[in-house]
Amino acid sequence: MIDRLAVLLVALAAMLWGTDALFRAPLLQHLGGDPVLQATQLVTMEHIVLTVACLPIIWAAWREIRRLNAAQWRAIVAIGVGASALATILFTISFGYGHFIETLLLQKTQPLIAILLANFWLGERISKRAWLWVPVAIVGAYCIVIPNPLDPRAAWEDFHVSAGLFAIAAAALWGGATVFGRYALASVRFTTLTALRFTTALPALVIVLLLLGGPAAFGNYRWTDTPLYLAIALIPGLFPMLLYYRGLASTPASLATLAELAFPITGILVNVFFVTPRQSISGWQLTGIVILTGALIALDYTNAKRPAKLERGAEVALT
Repeated sequence: MIDRLAVLLVALAAMLWGTDALFRAPLLQHLGGDPVLQATQLVTMEHIVLTVACLPIIWAAWREIRRLNAAQWRAIVAIGVGASALATILFTISFGYGHFIETLLLQKTQPLIAILLANFWLGERISKRAWLWVPVAIVGAYCIVIPNPLDPRAAWEDFHVSAGLFAIAAAALWGGATVFGRYALASVRFTTLTALRFTTALPALVIVLLLLGGPAAFGNYRWTDTPLYLAIALIPGLFPMLLYYRGLASTPASLATLAELAFPITGILVNVFFVTPRQSISGWQLTGIVILTGALIALDYTNAKRPAKLERGAEVALT
């Protein structure tokens, strides 16, 4: 039986993720240089704060961590390096193009990716009827990426497509992390997985930052931005991730990822009213939102089979 409170925890976490732009937008403005370097600098400092905050959790869970096998470590490293590090960099690069609303809207592709991966990797089977909604969801995403589908060339000229591709790539990695997280939670507590997500991401981020800008890349930070880095690490970072993994432990990945739709909704409201009040949503993009959201809800509704709740320590079959 699905734990409805757990689903609400996932949705609440997603709503807190939606506050991200309040901190990410001003920090990007304060970091100069190449957009990729900017994004990596921001995400690296964010994870430095997160790692420090998670050290007490790592210390308390050390015996639990030592019992992890190779398959479990692969899932955790995929979450940390792929989702927490690389996906956040890609999302930040997309954000840097200035099409904030589009970047947030395209996170709606994440449930589609997670549902498909949950089918292939966790055995959360998708019914034949549900598969019919997959191309419909792709059409919805296309309408969001291309503000005017009748003139797609204009989207390239204004970097709409570039911003969209980076956002979709981030969504793919985050969708995979939902599935890998569901697998890892069969063996570790939600607090442990949260801490490992951030601490495994940091070494990869430091290496990438050194390759991009050398040691000098660590000299572009401003002390006056310390409150913003603390805020972005804790408010849309650590606190919601703890809520998210607590909820995911009792929720099928394919359902949890639908609860994550609260992220772009709250994110758009934050951007419209606090970050970029002059940005608007085109009629085609609004149509895309309706098509994509409807397709995802229909996909989940028609998916008849639900996996039983995974008890801690249970084995998940790899399919």
